Amino acid sequence: MNPEQFKLFKRITLDYFAKLAPDEHPVMGEPHLHFGDPELLDYTSLIEIEGEYQGCIYLTSPSAMLKDVLAINGEVRDTPEHLKDMCQEFSNVLSGNASKAFGGNWRISVPRSLTRREVEALDMPASTFVMPILWREKESLLVVGLREAA
Repeated sequence: MNPEQFKLFKRITLDYFAKLAPDEHPVMGEPHLHFGDPELLDYTSLIEIEGEYQGCIYLTSPSAMLKDVLAINGEVRDTPEHLKDMCQEFSNVLSGNASKAFGGNWRISVPRSLTRREVEALDMPASTFVMPILWREKESLLVVGLREAA
């Protein structure tokens, strides 16, 4: 992933949160490398990527943030199924953002929501790049786990 692709992907993702509540802009927290088991919150939406690099990009979010997004969209029910559906919507956004940022040489999977156990079972790189997204005093993590294709 070149720096321009990375910046574009980050900007598009932050723009999504900014559109949800125009008066409450998201802030990118301090990005960091993470080693070991994946960093996961309550719900995780993921896309797998293949091309010159392979791996995945995922957004992991706390229930409280997903409940806020549901409420902004007029949904009053916040059952686990509704939260999973909102997480799936994040997956769709990630997939669209990745398509715009990475374009033709990348194959992007169908977006999906995964449980903690399913994410932990993935063949993840030894390290991932984690970008915290702070919005409405809550934090989601945008995680990039890519390695050069064999």
